[in-house]
Amino acid sequence: METNIGIPKYITVRDHLRLRLKAMQTGEQLPTESELCTQYNVSRITVRRAVEDLIRDGALVRKQGSGTFKTKDDPSTGEVLSEHIRGFFRQQSDLGREVYTKVLHNRIITDPHIAAKLDIAEDAEIIELERLRYVNGALQQHVFTYLPAQRFAAVLEHDFSRGSLYEFIEKSYAIELSRNEVVVRVEKAGADVARHFDIAEGTALLAMDSTVFDTFGSTIAFGIALHPPEHSEVRFIITNRTGM
Repeated sequence: METNIGIPKYITVRDHLRLRLKAMQTGEQLPTESELCTQYNVSRITVRRAVEDLIRDGALVRKQGSGTFKTKDDPSTGEVLSEHIRGFFRQQSDLGREVYTKVLHNRIITDPHIAAKLDIAEDAEIIELERLRYVNGALQQHVFTYLPAQRFAAVLEHDFSRGSLYEFIEKSYAIELSRNEVVVRVEKAGADVARHFDIAEGTALLAMDSTVFDTFGSTIAFGIALHPPEHSEVRFIITNRTGM
């Protein structure tokens, strides 16, 4: 198996398995670890780590004594939070769902409060990316994402209607995202958000504040995602790595 220099083998295997899963039927069984080792010419540890990543992301499920299978259709399209920072677009796409993003604004602002979240000067220029996210045709999120403009100027020119912001940042700026601090709270819908979601102003919404850091501890982005009542489920996957 060919691998990109600098990229761990398990990531290459994991990403290729994601592509394979899109062509598999729901409930279809994955080949055994031994078979995957032969197919990819890698060790059992490499295969096991790749598969475990997909299990934690919700794309696979392991049945004791039977094997590992493509996840059955889940009527819930709620966001999944785990130690893997893939972002909403890639996460939902990996599960076989149709994801579309309507970009409302992609512009420069200044805001001392947001600047403090990004750990930059209070008068520094900030990219404000405002989006509506649809999953299988249904509006699921209204999202504001903020990034330091000086560092990520290319974001202003990119079309994010069918792509992942985090993937663009990782590839364009050679950044590895390593930590995501999330605060989950309740917020009342303002007039603009209520209009987008077609709900009454003041309706209680699930809000998620997310601050993402790279491997050096630098703040990469701060985001606020609002979810309408019918899409207010968030699943947390917490893994104990002791003994792994």
